[in-house]
Amino acid sequence: MVDTINTAVRLMCKAHPHGRLGMADDMGMTIDQFHNHLYRKCGSRFFSMDELQQMEDISGSTYLAEYFANRKGLTLVDISSVQHVDKVDLFDIEMQSNAAAGELAIAKREAAADGIIDKKELKTLTGLFHQKMRHQMHGFFGFLALYGVGVSDHNVDLFMVNRKAEVAGMQIQATEV
Repeated sequence: MVDTINTAVRLMCKAHPHGRLGMADDMGMTIDQFHNHLYRKCGSRFFSMDELQQMEDISGSTYLAEYFANRKGLTLVDISSVQHVDKVDLFDIEMQSNAAAGELAIAKREAAADGIIDKKELKTLTGLFHQKMRHQMHGFFGFLALYGVGVSDHNVDLFMVNRKAEVAGMQIQATEV
């Protein structure tokens, strides 16, 4: 889960084929300039929104969008790739959804083994839950596309809200669909 803007930048650099050095070069900066912006050193400002978007485009990732979605308690779903789906694609999407559900189930068992879910386990479980939901919604939109219903047709209303709650002294976020 991308929970800080610095994490988003770090992951975008990691997604770049040449890492942080390549990202700095593609941004027209030296590695020192890049680090000064990232860590706000030597009186440097943090990256501008245009620079952050450029990094996301260069890296071919969605980490910046994920950061902003997580910041507001939202979940990103890739619907652009389901416009022209066939049954084989839909099967692959469903397999990804099933794998994500399995990862979540395993993590839940491991987290509950000692009878307490700590903050690290909660962060892991929340990330896996969001991943499962993204795959599941992606599969649903793929199914609709397969049978001629486009997301732009507005025939599907989907409303997803994250609610904060406190359980056993820990603040958690619950997702309602």
